[in-house]
Order: sequence, then C-alpha cells, then structure tokens
Amino acid sequence: MEKNARGYVQESCQALEEASRCLQQALSTVEKDQNRDRIQQSLDGLTAVQSHCSETANVLSQQ
Repeated sequence: MEKNARGYVQESCQALEEASRCLQQALSTVEKDQNRDRIQQSLDGLTAVQSHCSETANVLSQQ
C-alpha cells in the first residue's frame, strides 16, 4: 500500500522526534560551552519545526 501525504507527514514528525532525542543526548554529553550553545540552537530550531509538522499532521488527519 502506498503512503499518502498524511502518512509521509506523520513519518516526518516521527523522524523529527528521533532527531530531538539525539540532540538532547548530545547536550547531556557535550563538554565545550560553544558546542553546547550550537546544539541548543539546533534543538530550539528543531522544536519549532516539530510544532509546525504536528500542526500539519493534525490538519491532514481532519480532512
């Protein structure tokens, strides 16, 4: 069975959640403050993308 748009969006949201977990693990092991700041910036940006992806998934599930 071929995935539709909703399936691809949901899969993307799951991948973003995994990326977020990986970045959180990176934060717990990073040693240099400069690197910690960069990882945190990446995590902050990813959080915004996750929110948008979730909103899109919700809209698609209602249609």
